[in-house]
Amino acid sequence: PQNYATSALLAGLRRAARAARACGGVEAGTWLVARAGLLEGRSATTHWEDMEDFSAAFPGVDVRPDRYVIDGPVFTSGGASPTFDLMLHLVRTRLGMAAALDVASVFIYDQTRAATDAQPLVSLGRLDGYDPRLAQAIRLMEAHVDEPLTIDAVAKRAGVTARTLESIFRKSIGETPGAYYLRLRLAAARRLVVDTRIAMADIAGRTGFSSAAAFSRAFSRAFGEAPVRLRRG
Repeated sequence: PQNYATSALLAGLRRAARAARACGGVEAGTWLVARAGLLEGRSATTHWEDMEDFSAAFPGVDVRPDRYVIDGPVFTSGGASPTFDLMLHLVRTRLGMAAALDVASVFIYDQTRAATDAQPLVSLGRLDGYDPRLAQAIRLMEAHVDEPLTIDAVAKRAGVTARTLESIFRKSIGETPGAYYLRLRLAAARRLVVDTRIAMADIAGRTGFSSAAAFSRAFSRAFGEAPVRLRRG
């Protein structure tokens, strides 16, 4: 990265940092951020192979062996996988747990699963701070999309009362377990509508709706258009 640390680039980084809400570097990119003076007096991290050299090059930086570090408006990450952790942390703190779960799901990011396990509908990833009972409840929900459990049954299997489960969901995600469960099923249904040619009645059955009509009504309320219309484009 030293070869790219031109005066023009470093000046551009400093201008961007002044205008941006946050700035940072990933792995070797932390060298450029440090060269621009943006890490002086701050804590930071970089790839473990470079940590000793980085510390020697920038004595004014508190170098830590963490996966990622956020110090004020500046973030640094030690590599590709920690950057996913960082991304999910930023999404969760700024937009909430529900948004972070949705983003993690898009990337199928879940370090608690083996490569041979089925890809989950919702990937919890390394979302620090989530209640393990929340994770268990969501896993139960995604395992029973086609034949939805009652919320009482989900709570019982998660080892809590229905009232406690509702409190956990409201605190962590900002909605009730029932609302989240419905949103999960509709998200699965939407993928089937968009990505397959499966009949609507079959999609309704696969996502726990009693009929194609009930499915269409719920889908329209959630997404603003009927599933048939969405498929037609």
